[in-house]
Amino acid sequence: MITEIRDRNLAVISDLHLGNPFSKAKNPTVEFFHWAAQNEYDIVINGDGFEIAQVSFSKIARDVPEVFHAIKTFTARGRNVYYVIGNHDIVLENFLNDWGGFKMAPFLNVWSGSKRIRIEHGHLYDPFFVRNPELYEFLTWFAGFALKVHPSLYNAWVAFERMKSRLFWERSRSGIPGEHKAFFEAAEELSQRGFDAIVFGHTHHAGQSSLSSGSEYYNTGSWLMGTPFLEINSGQIVLRRWTRDLQCLCSSQETPQLARAAG
Repeated sequence: MITEIRDRNLAVISDLHLGNPFSKAKNPTVEFFHWAAQNEYDIVINGDGFEIAQVSFSKIARDVPEVFHAIKTFTARGRNVYYVIGNHDIVLENFLNDWGGFKMAPFLNVWSGSKRIRIEHGHLYDPFFVRNPELYEFLTWFAGFALKVHPSLYNAWVAFERMKSRLFWERSRSGIPGEHKAFFEAAEELSQRGFDAIVFGHTHHAGQSSLSSGSEYYNTGSWLMGTPFLEINSGQIVLRRWTRDLQCLCSSQETPQLARAAG
């Protein structure tokens, strides 16, 4: 297992939830790996790439082989795939490590150009997950059944989270709309350790927020419905949305729209 790397071109994605009955990530993930290989990017999957808590075994049987083939093709071209473990896939840690396609990490400290970047999934900063792990696990499992019956419930939940966080965001104008303030506070603390940027996943709310230290906090959102990713190129960091038109990349100036689309 590694925790520190130096990489010039890096693309960070998170929360694909492959195997979740609601996940639409398989096809864009396969195409994204082909695009990244052509453009000489290494890839970080920042947690919850695969789904266990809400798994549909027929769905994971359809999704995973094609994704694994794309990853094998990607690494055969000399590219690296770093996998930061999340809360939905932690039981797969040994399997993913033994499979050999991933370089596993509990978190990553990345040097790119002159920038030092911290990447971790972020579930350890989720107050509900930390204080009530058994209840969190049960509700996650129960939500899997709800999604099979009414997939639109996911959109309703995301909208509720954004509405709930709006009061804090309007008051402080800090953090990413939709997230609990604990994630922004954790990013603030990490920035005091000398990081120029902090990158989380977990919340499914893509966005960017400036920290009091002058560093930046990013969340790479989720690929359940959208395709946000963080591009790191020689220390330049931009939150983008990948599209099937491999030449079309929307700029970070569209981050508010990206966050809504990413869900």
